Amino acid sequence: MRIILPIAFAAVFTLIILFLAGYAHKTSIAISTNAYINFQFSYQLLLLGVAVLSMISSYCFNPESFKSIMSFGNISAVGEELKIFGIKKGDSWLKTGISLSVFISIVTGVFMYFQLKGQPIDYSLLKTGLLWIVLFSLTNSFSEEMIYRIGINGPLYGLLPPNKIFLISAIVFGLAHYGGMPNGIIGIALAGILGYVLSKSVHETNGIFWAWFIHFLQDVIIISSLFLIQSS
Repeated sequence: MRIILPIAFAAVFTLIILFLAGYAHKTSIAISTNAYINFQFSYQLLLLGVAVLSMISSYCFNPESFKSIMSFGNISAVGEELKIFGIKKGDSWLKTGISLSVFISIVTGVFMYFQLKGQPIDYSLLKTGLLWIVLFSLTNSFSEEMIYRIGINGPLYGLLPPNKIFLISAIVFGLAHYGGMPNGIIGIALAGILGYVLSKSVHETNGIFWAWFIHFLQDVIIISSLFLIQSS
């Protein structure tokens, strides 16, 4: 049960998030003349509430692990080899984190470029929405890291081998993005791969910095693109 419950909680939180997304569309708080900003503002408030619930449950499952990884950790810690991402034995997370930040952001950027291509996009709108985009990216990445990394890595620490914990985090995170951007099988695969790497970073650095930072960068790209699509 100590293994099953954290996974079940993450699944339940995912279902709640899917419901809240639809709810936020219908009951957006009017803080702007831009409908997308109103939706995201409402959604992010609700998402933060779910993140708090996840943090409480994670603490209850494994208080010591929760308190340990709820920090930036050692951002220069040496990680284990992962050839598929070019991570070599002895590489520090300072090197790996910077490399992954650039590489994954390029992949996300290319994908979103093709989503924008051919559409009547007014890029000048970014000037008016930039602060909101950064704020939403910070809150979205924080909330999802609390649910899918802290909520999985923390409770399962010491109960399963690290690779299995990374895989569980990847699967749950991937399935949660079935309806995201990108969506469908591609969305699950890309989010799953990202989830595995982010879970690995939390374990090896004993902190959330790289997972949150890399996740934040992807959200900036995605939310910027969605803002432009919805606002143009």
